[in-house]
Amino acid sequence: MLFNEKVVLGIIQKVGDQEVVLSVQGEKVTVPLSEEDAKELHQYVQVQENWLVPIHTETHELFLEHENPWNEEDMEELIKISQSQEVSSDK
Repeated sequence: MLFNEKVVLGIIQKVGDQEVVLSVQGEKVTVPLSEEDAKELHQYVQVQENWLVPIHTETHELFLEHENPWNEEDMEELIKISQSQEVSSDK
């Protein structure tokens, strides 16, 4: 999943009952949520204990996995890679 160039880490900025607001490659992205998706995302945030979520850049599909929690410190390297790709694509 993470080895797909269209899947990046989004930073959750706000979780509501009907939508989630993320920062994806420096852009604000609002993803509408069903009631069930909102509950799943709230659970994901509690289990993961961080605000990073893999998101498909074109479909805005969220990949919520509870079994293997992301360690925010381990993800720092991936965030730097994502940001460096963002800078290179801007040039």
